Amino acid sequence: MKFTVNRDSLAEKLQTVLSVVSTRTTLPILGNVLLKGDGERVELAATDLDLSVTCGVPAKVGKAGATTVPARTFAEMVRELPEEDVSVSVTNNRMEIRSGRGVYRISGMPADEFPKLPALPTAGEVMLPGDQLRMMVHKTAYAVSVDDTRPALNGVLWQGNGKGMHMVATDGHRLARVTSPENRLSGHQSSLIIPPKALSLVIKILGENDADLGITFGEKNILFRVGDTVVTTRLIEGPYPNYEQVIPSGNDKRMIIDGATLMAGVRRVAVLSNSLTRQVKFSLSKDRLELSTTNQDIGGEATETLACRYDGSELEIGYNANYIIDILKNMESGDVVFELATSVSAGLVRPAEEAKTSEYLCLIMPLRLAE
Repeated sequence: MKFTVNRDSLAEKLQTVLSVVSTRTTLPILGNVLLKGDGERVELAATDLDLSVTCGVPAKVGKAGATTVPARTFAEMVRELPEEDVSVSVTNNRMEIRSGRGVYRISGMPADEFPKLPALPTAGEVMLPGDQLRMMVHKTAYAVSVDDTRPALNGVLWQGNGKGMHMVATDGHRLARVTSPENRLSGHQSSLIIPPKALSLVIKILGENDADLGITFGEKNILFRVGDTVVTTRLIEGPYPNYEQVIPSGNDKRMIIDGATLMAGVRRVAVLSNSLTRQVKFSLSKDRLELSTTNQDIGGEATETLACRYDGSELEIGYNANYIIDILKNMESGDVVFELATSVSAGLVRPAEEAKTSEYLCLIMPLRLAE
């Protein structure tokens, strides 16, 4: 295989595929990037067996062929080359790279040892606006569980029905659900559980691009196409728990408060919170919210009073500060609404004014207040 390629273009695409290259694996080939040269393009691919990415870079291919080389070493080498065209030749899986006056050689492995990437039919591809997918992922993926004992919760649930699309994530302590009125999943699988790593990679590839991306649904995989870059991931097997059962409908105490003000206050008070529980106590009374925390390990305590709109009975409730901050970071409107019931029941958080293009709901479980 022989080809000449622009150094900047090759370096950019290598950074894309590096996102799925395994750093620790018993299969050395998974640490390699697959290169296929043919016509006027070199295709790069990497996989960790669950998540795969392929992309292409324009090139002058003098001799078609394929090989694999250590991905991180190759990427670092290309990144350090001068900003000019790079000539690459491969003989018996030994790669030679020429740039300027430099000649660099690296040994690879045969392309036929590289895992076969899943092939999904392009027929039936669904187009979805990039900004819509980005919004839905940002508002939910942070709540995915990292507990491997409940695999279904390690992914983001993506549902479609006649009323729209839903994305849901929960770790058992908090839940985030965003609903879009569009129903691009119509006629396809109505319920998917997607690994957050795959969604994060798609969002990274999208960047600030709001153009449509293509989505193809397979029985056990899903494919995302962003321009000439394709991300394929294995779906997580379900079933996903019936999350609607845990969303309370009788929370009759409502607090309305500016989200940015509350987030700043929680951040300040949480500095002195317990490093394990991160507990901050919310004490509610007429139009008044007091945030407080104590930390016996360092002899620290903090109290801050914020103005709010609240006319319910007095209530004290404890929350993990990190969970509150995560929720508030994803609220678009200035004011947020807390719908509460008791100090031991789940609370709901919503934007005071829903966006025209989506509906957002967060659930958060309280912590037992420290004595």
